[in-house]
Amino acid sequence: MTLEQFKQELQRVLSLVATSQRFLEEGKVVELGSLETRIADLCTNAKTLSPEDREKAAPFLVALKSDLDQLEEGMRSEHASLQRQLKGLNNSSQAVNAYSQAARNR
Repeated sequence: MTLEQFKQELQRVLSLVATSQRFLEEGKVVELGSLETRIADLCTNAKTLSPEDREKAAPFLVALKSDLDQLEEGMRSEHASLQRQLKGLNNSSQAVNAYSQAARNR
């Protein structure tokens, strides 16, 4: 694999990460399976580069890691938000059940 081919593949992965980030922000489902596969392939292909080309590719991989860190932080934040919402729903459900039970016992 040439450095140019690697950069093109990396650009596609960066685009997929950006799309995933946008989906997350829009509350849509983010498909991580395809992203994971693409990143694994990219890492495998990075190993085939010459040492000189790997050095040239390093800043691009750092940018990918930064984008992935951002996506991870967004997913953690979304997960925490969903947990809070579910806890609120659970509390509401418990209150409704308690009121229903009290009403039946009258």
